[in-house]
Amino acid sequence: MKIFIVLLSIVLCFVGGGVYFLFFYHTESTSSSLSKADAASVDWDALRSLDVTSGDIPKDLRAINGLEIKIPGFIIPLEDNQDMVQEFLFVPSPMACVHVPPPPPNQIIHVKMASGKMAKMSYGPVWLFGKLIITENAGKQIRSSYEMVGLETLPYQ
Repeated sequence: MKIFIVLLSIVLCFVGGGVYFLFFYHTESTSSSLSKADAASVDWDALRSLDVTSGDIPKDLRAINGLEIKIPGFIIPLEDNQDMVQEFLFVPSPMACVHVPPPPPNQIIHVKMASGKMAKMSYGPVWLFGKLIITENAGKQIRSSYEMVGLETLPYQ
C-alpha cells in the first residue's frame, strides 16, 4: 500500500508539473524498535544533497526515507521548557538558528518526539535517533525538507 501511495504521489507531482517533493504521512509509535547499533548513520552532506530549488531527491537520499537513523547536530527548541522538549528543530551547527537568515530547508529537521518520549535540552552537540521523513512544510514559518519522529537524544561523544 505504501508503494502505491509513493508511486501515486510521484505521478501526480509530475502530471501537475509542480515541484515533486514527496509528502509522506506517518504515525507515531510508542515503542522503539531502534537499536543504536543498527541505526543508519547519516551525515548532513547527505541531507544537503536534496535540491531545494528543483526538488530533486538523489537516489541515496531516497533510500533512507522512512528509515530509523542517527545523526549528530544541535537542538533549537520550539518550547519554553529548559530541561526537556517534545518538539524542536535539529540543525548541523550551533550557529544555525532561526533568526534571519535561517538555514536552507535541506539543513533543518523538524522533530516531534514519539509519544511518551522527551529530548533532554542541550546547547552542545547531540546524537538524534529517529525515523526520518522527506517532506516539505509549505505554509509554515520555518521551512524544512525533513521531519523526524524522534526516539532518543544522547550526548555527542
